[in-house]
Amino acid sequence: MLGSPEQQRQRHLDERRVRDLSNISASINFYAGTHSALPLDLAALGKEPGPHRASNDPDTGAPYEYSVLSAESYQLCATFALPSPETNAPYMEHENWTHAAGRQCFERKQKIAKN
Repeated sequence: MLGSPEQQRQRHLDERRVRDLSNISASINFYAGTHSALPLDLAALGKEPGPHRASNDPDTGAPYEYSVLSAESYQLCATFALPSPETNAPYMEHENWTHAAGRQCFERKQKIAKN
């Protein structure tokens, strides 16, 4: 069963949040490869050439949270309406974006090349 129209809307918004976080993560990894360091904030990604990455929640407009944890690790956070479905969607193929409802954070590691 698909659920109510509101549940479907929330599910689509959560899918968008995961896609956004995945795209942000890819941009962070590219930035780190180019600059040999993690960006200090998401605004630094907006100054880079290439496609613009969504940095705000599609429903609330609140910015996604990004924190540098160490020289090679960072955290991305978003607030989800529903828990992720049992089956992994195609965008979860390479990274685990499984989440519960509410604020969830995902820690990622990025190998930084030393110049």
